[in-house]
Amino acid sequence: MIGQLLDRRYRIIKITDSSEVGKTYLAADTHRPGYPQCTVREMRLPGTSSQTPELVKVIFQRNAEIIEKLGKHDKIPELLAYFEENQSLYLIEEFIAGSPLSQELIPGEPWDEDQVIGLLSEILEILVFIHEKGFIHRRIQPDRAIRRESDGKFVLVDFSLDKEINPELANCHLLAQTSPNSVKRHEAKKQDLAAQELYVPIEQLSGNPRYNSDIYALGTIAQLAVTGLSPNELSALKNNKSQIPWRNRATCSPALADIIDQMVRPDCEERYQEAAEVLAYLKQIAVKLEVEPPPATIITHAMSQPRRQSQTKLLLLAATAAALILTALIIYFWQSQTPARAKEWLARGVAKAQQGDTTGAIADYTQAIALNASDAETYYKRANARYDMGATEQAIQDYTQAIKVNPSHTKALYNRGMARLDIGDKRGAVEDFTQVVRLNPSDGEAYSQRGLAYYDLGDYRTAIEDYTQAIRLSPNDATAYSNRGLARSAAGDKTGAMADFTQALQISPKQAGVYYSRGRSRFNLADYQGAMEDYTKAIELQPDLADAYTNRCSAYLNLATYDKAIADCTEGIRLDPKDEAAYNNRCIAYLNLKQFQKASEDCSLTIGLNGNNPKAYSNRGLARSASGDKQGAVEDFTQAIRLNPSDAVAYSNRGTIYSELKNYPLAVEDFAHSLRLNPNNASAFYSRGLVRRQLKDRAGAIEDFQKAATLFLEQGRADGFQNAQAQINDPK
Repeated sequence: MIGQLLDRRYRIIKITDSSEVGKTYLAADTHRPGYPQCTVREMRLPGTSSQTPELVKVIFQRNAEIIEKLGKHDKIPELLAYFEENQSLYLIEEFIAGSPLSQELIPGEPWDEDQVIGLLSEILEILVFIHEKGFIHRRIQPDRAIRRESDGKFVLVDFSLDKEINPELANCHLLAQTSPNSVKRHEAKKQDLAAQELYVPIEQLSGNPRYNSDIYALGTIAQLAVTGLSPNELSALKNNKSQIPWRNRATCSPALADIIDQMVRPDCEERYQEAAEVLAYLKQIAVKLEVEPPPATIITHAMSQPRRQSQTKLLLLAATAAALILTALIIYFWQSQTPARAKEWLARGVAKAQQGDTTGAIADYTQAIALNASDAETYYKRANARYDMGATEQAIQDYTQAIKVNPSHTKALYNRGMARLDIGDKRGAVEDFTQVVRLNPSDGEAYSQRGLAYYDLGDYRTAIEDYTQAIRLSPNDATAYSNRGLARSAAGDKTGAMADFTQALQISPKQAGVYYSRGRSRFNLADYQGAMEDYTKAIELQPDLADAYTNRCSAYLNLATYDKAIADCTEGIRLDPKDEAAYNNRCIAYLNLKQFQKASEDCSLTIGLNGNNPKAYSNRGLARSASGDKQGAVEDFTQAIRLNPSDAVAYSNRGTIYSELKNYPLAVEDFAHSLRLNPNNASAFYSRGLVRRQLKDRAGAIEDFQKAATLFLEQGRADGFQNAQAQINDPK
């Protein structure tokens, strides 16, 4: 899909989100000057019945009309176009360049009151517009409010249509927009369900959202802002009455706290009913917060006393001098006490971190930095706390500050390298680990982590060198052996990989992942029995390792133990319902057991998970052909060839179907393509010989049978050789 041109206009740049019904893309509008970027929302049409797609199209058009109305607001993305293409529906929307609010809500750093009031006012003004149009957002969360680069204003994205207003949409689940800045960077770091539901009130969870459900979600964001808590920490405070005791952690005035409290009342009847109502109360406290001018000084003019003027001047000069001396003493005392006070805050932060109060630790470290901004260790410790909370970007900033203060801080360099690995900055990680080994050449962990970065960059040879250094420094490091094995395998050295995995298991024999990796190496070396044994050991150590079941299924397929293959693939699917390899392998097992209907179903499921899998189309083509659906088989082999034009087997299989359909010219053409791609395909020569015989081309047929016989003999296929010889000797 990347690089594809939709509607002959919108060039796809990258995927920004994905769901079961479609994807969201960042694209360029090639019909406008400068190729401005836009957001493309895709929804694939279901094919379960003839009526379903038509219903979805009607709903889709209604969705487009709604988004068009909402897009009239300056702080909601504008709808640019919508159309149908290639069995999918597309919405083209304005791209909002900016950063999500979630990046500004940093754990341990509560907002000032005026910032919170400004945020609430901006979002509430948008909600007033949305609610006046009769819609409910239903998905308000920090990553759905984007601060626009051009003017710093918040834009609300990712609308979910309310089922009470459009009942047909309740179960349709149209793909909602997400900001391109919220692309998922690491699949292991998924937000907890509890934190996701933090913004959803009771009535919405039960399927009955109201306008003030949006107010509840916005109030929850305000709680995060005034407390400096993370979503997980705030969610953990919720009691059995769905209430969150948060006020004792807030930094705002009682007046603002009262407003937020009423925004997040669990009972929707006790909550503010309209966004405009909340706005009115916010404006009242905003006025109260304005600083009043100091009272005017009342001056009593004395009677004219010219004789006392010089005395008054002397007194004023003395008072001024005394004030200056006192100020200097205060400043000196303050500066002399500042480092000590900074150390106190640092010690408090360390104690809180040890007790598990990460948010409190960050707040204390921040106080220490405010008093002493030249202490590398405080930046380092705050970075560690932020890293532990998942605030990786902020952690990197703190590590960088620590390194600026102390360029030889190897721990900060190492940890920044780890953080950079997490966000995908492999080159940056390599630079950091290189600095570490330069400062400390005996740091084996730095070599190992740099090896991991080089591996991810595809530089397997350099990765192997780094892992070798790590092993030299720590000969009993099982992980270094295992990782070097992976690098060797990726570089094509399967035998060397086997040796490394074996060494890793001798050091640490309880590693399921290493048995799994060695099993893959054995499989690639055609040692299917050994691969099966390693996968079995991996499963014993980690029974929920879905990939081990799927790969053992592959080993059983090659050992012709089809029933066991089906059992393993079935278990792999149970553990991971989206494992396309498991469906495809089970399809092959069913094919070999001549259970063609089940084979076809599994291949179809594989295609449903990945429509660009040529092997799945080929395998389904075999199943369809065996069950009598020749035309369907031709379509599948054609699609397989389109996806992989170098697939000699697909050409050969389609040629066989054309032959059975007595379409001999197309059959000859397909066999020729197959042989051009693989001149050693004995079966293709044999099959083309049969077709040429049907076309009365006896000389051409004999030539093909002779080539087939020679190849069958060289390949040790006695039956094929005998069949080819029989055809040569056949006088017909």
